[in-house]
Order: sequence, then structure tokens, then C-alpha cells
Amino acid sequence: MKRFYQILCIVCGILALICIPFRPLWFGLAFFTTLCGCTGAMWLLIRVRDTRTDKWSAAANWLVRIGNVVFVLWLVSVAAVEGLILSGAHTDAQALEADCVFVLGGGINGDQPTETLRNRLAVALDVMEQNPDAHIIVCGGQGDDEDYTEASVMYNWMVSHGADPGRIIKESKSRNTIQNIENALELCEKNGWSTDNVAALSSGFHLFRTRHIMENCGLEPAAIAAPSGNPAMHILFCIREYFSIVKLVASGYW
Repeated sequence: MKRFYQILCIVCGILALICIPFRPLWFGLAFFTTLCGCTGAMWLLIRVRDTRTDKWSAAANWLVRIGNVVFVLWLVSVAAVEGLILSGAHTDAQALEADCVFVLGGGINGDQPTETLRNRLAVALDVMEQNPDAHIIVCGGQGDDEDYTEASVMYNWMVSHGADPGRIIKESKSRNTIQNIENALELCEKNGWSTDNVAALSSGFHLFRTRHIMENCGLEPAAIAAPSGNPAMHILFCIREYFSIVKLVASGYW
């Protein structure tokens, strides 16, 4: 196991360094740095256990046993949750016929959407073309490091690519997925639109959690999947989604 933790520590350290220059990968920086520290600690504990014969060796032995159990349980939980995330990465047939589609925010760079968000908006354009009666609500407020609301950037991008502005409404106050759904529902009620047939549009990795939030809001869970884009980003987004689901469960919302 010492060699396993040693190799994993080095690999995570290298991956963390790779993430440093790229702001969209800063979650990966935090994740791989933390994992590097944990595996490095296990590596050192095993070394203490194997090279000393005093009380420190006994203490290290117990800590190594506990660490191994915790690590295995964590890996099992990751495998289980990631399986659920992947199982939800599909489009529901009824969602394509929704009366209203909530397009969930996915980050902006200045006044332009990120690649992930552009993919969602491109799918939203296709939905508008295939379902000419559908209304669109673009969802996303303004982050602390952003100059515009995500909704305004989303709206401008869609209109500049041929979307009918009269069919799009901006939801510009939300800061997370729960608020995306809840605030979009309020806009539906404000405009007198029925919420019996609505859908959420987001990246595939995001849809398992999105469907659950829709259920908690009293909606029929219907979702439309957009491609994630860059494979490396997709992997990091899936890892981040694991922690988002764990956070949701820990908060009691699940």
C-alpha cells in the first residue's frame, strides 16, 4: 500500500500543478491538492509504521488502518454516486415537448459563455426550433468575480444566434441550481404559465441532481442533456458533481 499511496500522491501533485494556470480548472486544483495531502500523509504514516518500533509505530499502525478503511469507503461512495450521475445523463423524451424550458447557467468569461454553457445554449436553440411554442427561461445571477449576470450573457448569445427574443425570459438572481429552479418557477407563475409541463436543460453530468431538485419543487422531473465538451473538464465536472450531491444530502435537502 505504501507504493500505491506514494504513486497516487505524486500523480495528484502533478495534476494539481497542471490545473494552476487555468482558472476553470481551479476546482481540480483544490481537489487534487487535498487528495495529494491525504495520500502523502498515508505514505508517511506507513513509513513510520514500518521503520520504527516504539509507540509511534503502534499509533501509526492504527492510523493507517483507519485511513485505509476511510479511503475504501470513500472510493465506494464515489463509484456509487458517479454511477448515478452517469445514469442521469440523458434526455427525457417528454422534455422536448415542454411548454417552458429552464436553461441552467454554467459559467461565463467576461461577456461570453464558457464552452460548457455554449453547449447548453446551442441545444436550447435546437429545442426552440423543434418546439416553436416553448418558452425559454435562462437562469443565472452574477458571481462575485463576474461583470454581468449569466442570464444576460445567455440571452445575448441566443439572440445573436437567431433566437426570438420574445420567447426568452431572464432569471438573473440565482446563485445555485436550487435557486435556478425555484426562481424560474416564480417567473412562470408571474407570467401565468402552467408548470405542469416544464423541463430543465443542462449538461448531462448535472441532470441527476437537477431532476431531484425538480421533484423537491413539486415538478415532474424532465430534463434535456447538453454535451459537456472538453473531456478533461467533463471529468472534473463529474468529480465536482459528486461533492455537490454529498453537500445536498448533508444539508438535508435530499
